[in-house]
Parts: sequence; structure tokens; C-alpha cells
Amino acid sequence: MTFTASLNGNTTNPNPEYYWTISRGRIQSGQGTPTITVDTTGTDPNGITATVEVKGLPASCVNTASELYGGDPRPESVLIDEFGKASNGAARRRIRQFYLRLNDEPSARGYIINYGTDREIALREKQIIKAIALYGYDSPRITMVRGGRNPNGAGVWTKFWIVPPGAENPQP
Repeated sequence: MTFTASLNGNTTNPNPEYYWTISRGRIQSGQGTPTITVDTTGTDPNGITATVEVKGLPASCVNTASELYGGDPRPESVLIDEFGKASNGAARRRIRQFYLRLNDEPSARGYIINYGTDREIALREKQIIKAIALYGYDSPRITMVRGGRNPNGAGVWTKFWIVPPGAENPQP
């Protein structure tokens, strides 16, 4: 990763000195210059702070600055809906709402986790597949997963997730 210090305003010293420190990693190159390259091998780059002290500036100038590299936060899957027992009509309405939300994020995928007994899950999957076919929705955009026993007790339980690109799939 690279950190760069830039000076603003008029300085009387055309050759300021730069002294860098970092919270983790190793300064690979650039100590003494306005730009350093940090080697983060073996460490998580998120949360690294680089601090520079610039020598040779007028006394009235601020001569230190720090920057925290927070990294690019990984997108997260979003739970959209969850429900238990539902009539075919109620399941269709929930699927419709789920696809409306999914269509708001064209690059995302849908992820459906069904919990219950094998029989209950098979019946719920059938409800979902019929609703998707009825409305002509894009079935390859979703993944259905059998989550095992219902964490809320007896009966079938379903969770609808939207998974943006780069996000981890939700786990049952």
C-alpha cells in the first residue's frame, strides 16, 4: 500500500525532510520522501496508520499528519424477509417482494435458506419454484439451500437474503 504527504501553501524550504512511522507492516521504500510504500505481508492491512513528520517548515505550520487505512469494507449479505408456515398465496407475495428488492440491485444474487424436516423443506421449495415460474422471474439469480432443523422450533422456516458481489453467502 502507498501513503503520500502533500504540502500546501508557500514554504521557505524547498527541500523538506519527511520522517514516516507506521502502526503495522514494514516501510518498504520511500522513507525520507513524500511517498512511502508499505509491505503488509503477513498482516491485515485494515487499520494501518501512517504518520509523517515534516521537518524544515516554518514554526507556524502544522508539521505532522496521520492517516488510517480502513480498507475497502467487504459488502455484507442482507436479510430481507423470514417466515414460517405460509399459504401458496402468501408465499407468492413474499417471493414477489423479494424479487422487487433483488431487482433494485441488478448485480446481486438472491439466497434462500429453508429450514425444517426434509419433507417440510421439499414442500417449501416447491412453493417457491412455482411462484418464481408463475411470475416468470429469473430463477438462475437465486440459490436455494437446505438449512437443516428449524432454529425457531418445529415447522418450516425460510430466510430470503440479498447477496451483493463480493459478499459471503449467508450460512444456515
